[in-house]
Amino acid sequence: MIRYAATAFAAFTALLHSLVGTYDTLLPLLEADLDPALRGTFHACWHFISLFLLFSAYAFWRRRASTRDLAALWIGFAVVFFGVGLWQGGLSGLMVVPQWILLAPAGVLAWLSARGAAR
Repeated sequence: MIRYAATAFAAFTALLHSLVGTYDTLLPLLEADLDPALRGTFHACWHFISLFLLFSAYAFWRRRASTRDLAALWIGFAVVFFGVGLWQGGLSGLMVVPQWILLAPAGVLAWLSARGAAR
């Protein structure tokens, strides 16, 4: 059951990243007056993240051997977003970069799911 909750959080995060984030974050970034190499790197990284999120959802659902490692990355990414939010804007900064809100539960649930599968 925990595995399905982790998968749902991960799939929802991937969907939100792809649908909302593309318009909210990626398109303004691509329209910014940046060096083409920098803009291209950001664009490629955006799609790396999309692929990572989708693959993670699949791995969580299938309970792959990589689930624990991927879960650790999700938790680590949540910590990064949380820290950046606090650093940039204090408590209100946590809502400027709220990605940690979905990354943390997905990571923790996937970690618990992988831990339960190892028993």
